[in-house]
Amino acid sequence: MVQAKKTAAYRVIAGPGGKRVFRFYCDISGALCCVTKSIRTDTEDEALEIAWETEGRWAFDRCPQCGRYVSSAMFNINAERCLDCAPWENEYPVFCHHCGIRLKDPDAFFCPACGARLLVGGTEEEEGRTE
Repeated sequence: MVQAKKTAAYRVIAGPGGKRVFRFYCDISGALCCVTKSIRTDTEDEALEIAWETEGRWAFDRCPQCGRYVSSAMFNINAERCLDCAPWENEYPVFCHHCGIRLKDPDAFFCPACGARLLVGGTEEEEGRTE
């Protein structure tokens, strides 16, 4: 059983007067998905709860299989799972599952930005590339 996470990965930026800004990141790609407004509370835990409930959680999809919070680029909407749990099958992905950039070439086998393998079906020999 997957232990439930309360929020996506985050960083806290402390400001003057006890104000805090939270930055929430995709649990797969590490991409920044949400920066909250400044929140002033007595404790960081209180501020985190407010930030997550009012702004953060709306920027993510949660995978019911592994429990991670991921950006829409890292979520297979057809399978309702993250791309690690349900990779695209015989479909051209719209986003690179590794770095999250939007893909433009439907015939590409590798991401033009990070070099990750894009083709989900077949083998590397079929692609004409081997490592």
